[in-house]
Amino acid sequence: MEDSPETDLTYESLIHDLNNVFETITEAAELLSADRRWKSLAATLCRTVNRGKRLLGAIPDSTPNLAAVVEDAIQSVTDYCIAARKPRMRFVRQISAEARLPGSAKDWERVFANLFLNAAQIMHKPGRIDIAAQQLEGCLTISVSDNGPGIPADILPRLFRPNVSTKTNTSGRSGLGLHIVSSIVRKYSGRVIAANRERANGAVFTISIPGS
Repeated sequence: MEDSPETDLTYESLIHDLNNVFETITEAAELLSADRRWKSLAATLCRTVNRGKRLLGAIPDSTPNLAAVVEDAIQSVTDYCIAARKPRMRFVRQISAEARLPGSAKDWERVFANLFLNAAQIMHKPGRIDIAAQQLEGCLTISVSDNGPGIPADILPRLFRPNVSTKTNTSGRSGLGLHIVSSIVRKYSGRVIAANRERANGAVFTISIPGS
């Protein structure tokens, strides 16, 4: 009797197959870039492919510098807003160039991309996202706030559970973005809390990471 073939659904083979998908998108982007009308879209496609490769680990991970990770997440969400014809977001940063995060840069890019995307998708007009970080008594505290409609009171207590969404139109949405945020933060012994801003419209997410 022949040995049963090993499953081809391993993580490594998934990376291999997705790299083939990325290669096709990259080739298409190169064709588009030959026409000046599509150069901007071609650049967006290439950046999106690179982000996909980073998240898969197909590109070597880097030391998680907070400012650099936030910039990558901002670029990703800005590309989304342009491609999806969503209102543009203005990002205001108050981050030290020396601030470091524990663990993996790709993990933290997922955290901030999901937080920014969650805010951008709920906006019906151009908005603002503020990112601030401070190091106090061995704990890195990062706040991400927006000037959107805020979080409905009935959703707030269960916001980080799977399949819970702040969006009224959830067509095509999994409701996993904030659950991913919470899961990654907890992976590094941190905590994230959500609230509505006290003196203005909008939501604020506060991440606390010990020993950063």
